[in-house]
Amino acid sequence: MGDQGSPISRVDLIRLSLTLRTVPASRTIHTRPYQEPIQHQEGVMNVSRVWVFAAVVGTALAALSPAAASATPLSTASAQATGMRDLGTLGGPNSSGVDVNIRGQVAGTSDTSDRSAHAFRWTPSGGMQDLGTLDGDASSATAINEWGHVTGWSYFIEPGAGPRRAFRWTPAGGMEDLGNLGGEWTRAVGINNRGQIVGASQLADGHLHAFLWTPTGGIRDLGTLGGQHSEATGINDLGQITGSAETADGATHAFRWTASGGMQDLGTLSGSSSEATAINAFGQIIGASPPNSQEGGFLWTPSSGMRPLGFLPSAINARGQVVGIEHSQDRLVPIRWTASGGKQRLIAPQSGVYSVPLEINDLGQIAGWTIQSERRHAFRWTPSTGMTDLGTLGGGESAASAINLRGQVTGYAHLPRDEAGASPRHAFLWSP
Repeated sequence: MGDQGSPISRVDLIRLSLTLRTVPASRTIHTRPYQEPIQHQEGVMNVSRVWVFAAVVGTALAALSPAAASATPLSTASAQATGMRDLGTLGGPNSSGVDVNIRGQVAGTSDTSDRSAHAFRWTPSGGMQDLGTLDGDASSATAINEWGHVTGWSYFIEPGAGPRRAFRWTPAGGMEDLGNLGGEWTRAVGINNRGQIVGASQLADGHLHAFLWTPTGGIRDLGTLGGQHSEATGINDLGQITGSAETADGATHAFRWTASGGMQDLGTLSGSSSEATAINAFGQIIGASPPNSQEGGFLWTPSSGMRPLGFLPSAINARGQVVGIEHSQDRLVPIRWTASGGKQRLIAPQSGVYSVPLEINDLGQIAGWTIQSERRHAFRWTPSTGMTDLGTLGGGESAASAINLRGQVTGYAHLPRDEAGASPRHAFLWSP
């Protein structure tokens, strides 16, 4: 890819609202935002949508099993250099970070020396590790939990050459196939600190159903709301799941699933459809009704049900703070919403400027990207410092995809152009 940015299309907005990924309850929970693929269409990496919940780490960990809680994964990593760090690649020209945990471990996807794409895990002590594939020749990571466990999917580059298979990777066991619901297509989008994974899997008849995979029970069909398809987009450390499912009359509705209550229809704001994109540590859910509507964003809570936000949300943290975008003429305006203060614009609207906040941690720190003068740059916003341009690795562009509780940000950044005129992009870890 070149350095030049481009205006945000309607398709980009739809992707931003639908590509959430899930994070552990010690951070924000949601599915990852959209990011251009490094090389192959199957290997799309999200500038990911991510939902954050972290201020209540203790509360979140209390939901874990006694064995898990006794070996807390939240010990912090050794001190790291400040600023933007190039994480390198697996031998190819490009890589991109999609998620980062409290230890500063990064999951993402990288080109390999044979021009394939493989999921990776990067650690401060060990650098970038190739996670390999299952039977396919490529793989893509979507999320990492606080234990350093990674989920994603493995696939064949050639369309129709073989199935897409979801995986869990652990340091002890390597890459493990999560199985399927009878079909050939399974995609995992989120993992919590209990190792539970959600996504969508194809049935034998070709329809997609939301699934829950657990280390002890394997893959489980979560069903629908009476229709033929469903898809999960997030899970918290209580095992509560959100997503969207077809109803008996053919509409699509947001849902919340719990082990005790099954799949609950969250209804709509207006019209006949809604879609959920993220869930936080307390079961609060964000989405849009109707889907992809600029003004149809909602917040659903167990106590109050669905309420309008007036903008398109992308992430929610454990404190119930929401970030997203508001469309104003030729501008995308970044929004932060709190129960006490309502909507707050992170920057004043500027002609031709597009700013997209993608993730928020439990301290209220926000990561995303801004396009100005046809250049995209990653940013971090905090209540005390405002918006900070994170720069690049010497090239023209960068974009953030995730932020952890320590304020570290990952994503991708361009390097200077080489002799052939190409501008590779590498995964980065930015530390305050």
